[in-house]
Amino acid sequence: MSSMQRLQGLLDWESVERNLVGVLRQNPQSRHLGVLLAGEALILVRNWYGQLVLLLPCSRDELERSPCALLMDELKKTVGSLALSPWTLCRDELSDAASYWTDRSLLQLFNEKDAAGKVLTLLLLERQDKDRDWLTRPEHIETGATKRCIFFSVKGGVGRSSALTMLAIACAQRGKRVLVVDSDFESPGLSSSLLPSGDGQTAYGVIDWLTAQALGADRTSLERMALEHVVAPCPLNARLALPGQILVAPAYGKQTQAYVAKLARIYRQSQGGKAYAQRLNDFLLTTEMQHEADITLFDCRAGIDDTAAAAITQLQADISFLFAIDTHQTWDSYRLLFKHLRRNPVLFETSKADDAPWELRRSLRLVSALTPQEHGPYVGYSEILQQNAYDCFCEIYDEDSGENRDAFAPAPGDTDAPHAALRIQWVEAMRAFNPLIEPVQLTDPLNQAAFADFLDCAKALLEVR
Repeated sequence: MSSMQRLQGLLDWESVERNLVGVLRQNPQSRHLGVLLAGEALILVRNWYGQLVLLLPCSRDELERSPCALLMDELKKTVGSLALSPWTLCRDELSDAASYWTDRSLLQLFNEKDAAGKVLTLLLLERQDKDRDWLTRPEHIETGATKRCIFFSVKGGVGRSSALTMLAIACAQRGKRVLVVDSDFESPGLSSSLLPSGDGQTAYGVIDWLTAQALGADRTSLERMALEHVVAPCPLNARLALPGQILVAPAYGKQTQAYVAKLARIYRQSQGGKAYAQRLNDFLLTTEMQHEADITLFDCRAGIDDTAAAAITQLQADISFLFAIDTHQTWDSYRLLFKHLRRNPVLFETSKADDAPWELRRSLRLVSALTPQEHGPYVGYSEILQQNAYDCFCEIYDEDSGENRDAFAPAPGDTDAPHAALRIQWVEAMRAFNPLIEPVQLTDPLNQAAFADFLDCAKALLEVR
């Protein structure tokens, strides 16, 4: 085996998964394995380093007495240098064995019946510190009556925060109470453009609330913290005489201590066993209720990040805006993300109560950010972006054979589809967008025109009238 082949054996993880499925499908001993497992699943665990071990829902004695030894050897050979030693672990050799078979992040790789009707299932359990929520099955969560809107981009510097600010103002102008949450924890900044430094800041931030909850703070204390210490009104409320209100929950406050140390811990489960996504929802629900918010605008960190994963796939937002500019880097990044999402089809199933169905793909909407004027080299820019967007979103659309009425396969020209871009025009004045220092930016006719298409469509999607 050449050095390149050895490297491929370490790096081609999806190929290994496909080859394992091929062995289970074709090896005659698989029928004996189906009998041994009695309808329960095999679990392939990928550890923190990417190495693999196979868990079986039977005892070691039952496995050794079964005729499956050669099949286990062939599976190990298929995995190659990624196989741990021992390669197999049985239920009676595991501590808290039940937790493996009930983990919410299990991903189905194989599920078929043999000729005798025995079901053989292979599930994948990823052990990873970050980004687990991208493929975690959404649960039914309590979201209340507040409309939720996520702002996300795979690349920074695309005007995401500026668009959020403009939408917050537009909604408040219609009398709405708008909660703005700065969840770009690694690079907080949105709240700085909406809250003045010093006395205008909150005492604490979202990071502190999540930390207090993880350390076991009681519900009453967390409710009071959300009401009095984590949210502050934006000065633009008075300056623009807004009929509604913009309320800002910053990532940190003026009394926040050890911010980086807290940041390093927020993604883990709480002591009570709550996952990060559940705790984010707890913060939102508590804060929305305490401040009677009509709309929440949730700003994520750019890139394929834990908070974005939780927000887009788990918080069941009414709309998630995906910002894009027409570059190869943008589409390559979104395509990587969409291919990853496609690995778990369960993500595309309806997961809310019958009276309020929610499905991930239908909550997405593309935003054409920094859209240039169509002259010179930019003639045809929007048409090209739209075609590239459709090609990219096809990664998460269903194939349309015409036989499945439930298939989600929007046409290229469908103006209500996730790939149908809402346009924000590029204007030079937005390069240094700072509404607290220069509120005239908010009323400048050129700036208002630049955001008109986005704001009109966003308000309609959020049912702001």
